Amino acid sequence: MFKVQSFQPHRLLQDYIVSYLVLESDFQETGFREMIVLPHVMQSLTFNIGTAQAVYDITHQEYPAACSITGPNYDVCELRIMSGFKQLVTNLKPGAWYKLFRISSLPFCNKSGDLSVILGPQVAEMSTRLKAGANEEQQVHILEAFLLQQLWREKKYARNIDEAIRLIFAADGNISIRQLEAGVFMTKRTLERNFLEQTGLHLKMFCRVVRFRKTIEYIERERFPQWSLLAQKFGYSDQTHFINEFRYFTHCLPHEYPGFRSDLEQAMGL
Repeated sequence: MFKVQSFQPHRLLQDYIVSYLVLESDFQETGFREMIVLPHVMQSLTFNIGTAQAVYDITHQEYPAACSITGPNYDVCELRIMSGFKQLVTNLKPGAWYKLFRISSLPFCNKSGDLSVILGPQVAEMSTRLKAGANEEQQVHILEAFLLQQLWREKKYARNIDEAIRLIFAADGNISIRQLEAGVFMTKRTLERNFLEQTGLHLKMFCRVVRFRKTIEYIERERFPQWSLLAQKFGYSDQTHFINEFRYFTHCLPHEYPGFRSDLEQAMGL
C-alpha cells in the first residue's frame, strides 16, 4: 500500500524528532484509498513532494496545505489518499514543536496548519527546494538544515515539561495530576497551562490518549484478546469505562474494531 523510507535525525535533533519518513503510495494510478488515523499525541510536519492535492481530509472537507503541521488528535481523522501521494514527514516528539518554534501547539489539535503562513516565506522557498531535490536523502538534508537553524535561534524562557511527559508514558497514562505535580515540582495550574501550550492537549486528555494507544498496541499484538480483562489491565475503572473510552476514541465498540491500524497509520509510525 505504501513505500516507506525512514531516516534518523541528526544527534542534535534527537530530543525533538522521532524520525523522518518518506511515504509514497504504490496503488494503481487512477485509484484512491480512504483510511482513518486514530487519536495520537504526536505532531508531524508534512511536506508534499509528489502530486499536488494527493490527500483529501474528509473530516474537515479540505485539501491540507502542501507544507503543514498536524496533530495531536483526540478524534478520528478520515483521509482519502490518491495515487501520486508522496510526502516527507517529520514525526515530532510531544512538545517538540513548541521547543523549536515557541508557537503554541493548541491551534493544531485535531487539524492541520499551513506552515508557509505560520512560519513565513522561508517555508515556501524550502518546499520548492525539497521538490527539486535529487533524491530522498538530499530532501531530508534540506529539511534538517532548516530545523537545525531553529535550535540556534534565541528563544524565550519556557517551563520544561519533559519529565511530566516521561512520567505519563512510564505509567501508560495511568497517573494522577497530583502525582505529576509532585514529580515535576510544579503547581497544578502552572503544569496544566504549560502542558496545554506545549503539547496541544489538556493534561488529562493526553493521559487518556496515551492509555488508549497502549490498549490498541496490546490488541494488535494479541490475535484473540480477552476483552473482559482489558479494563483491569490498562487501568480503566471498570468494563463500562473501558467500552465508553474505546468508543469515544474509535467511534466503534471494542468487538467491532478490526484489530489493526490503517496502512497509513502504520506507515507513519503512529
